[in-house]
Amino acid sequence: MPEICDEQQYRDAEVAAAGMLSRRPLSAAMLERKLLDKEFAPEAVEYAVERMRLLHAIDDEAYAETVIRSYRNKGYGALRIRQELYQRGVPRDIAAEQLKQMEPNWDKMHALLEKKLHGDVSDRKEREKAMAALQRRGFSFSEIKIAMDNYRAALEQNQEEEGFYVD
Repeated sequence: MPEICDEQQYRDAEVAAAGMLSRRPLSAAMLERKLLDKEFAPEAVEYAVERMRLLHAIDDEAYAETVIRSYRNKGYGALRIRQELYQRGVPRDIAAEQLKQMEPNWDKMHALLEKKLHGDVSDRKEREKAMAALQRRGFSFSEIKIAMDNYRAALEQNQEEEGFYVD
């Protein structure tokens, strides 16, 4: 790594940053890490990241929204998504603000419960396994309880419609 950061290195870091961002969105922290990994001088990295900010090529809030939407659609909860945002370098205050607006994906939770329980909630051990699976996906206990109650209610409704009754 050169000891003195010359003008060319600033330009090279900016071009490298633009190239990285043209391939996929990154948080400012991720961009900084990637540029440092390519052995650009810290001053050149700082300059390139700031230039990308001024050009609106990086926006941590928009990036967080994209990550949240993607992981929510995959069936993950806020706790798991928060961890992913932190790993991707999204500032904690931005992550917290964006996650406040997130509603759990109840359909994905219901689908996971159906996959694990196959319409049978009588076995306590199997219910606990299904709930643990939701917990590993990042859902809070209160969300899991609501999802389980809704799943039970849906099962009861389906069985009543078919002429069966469940205790």
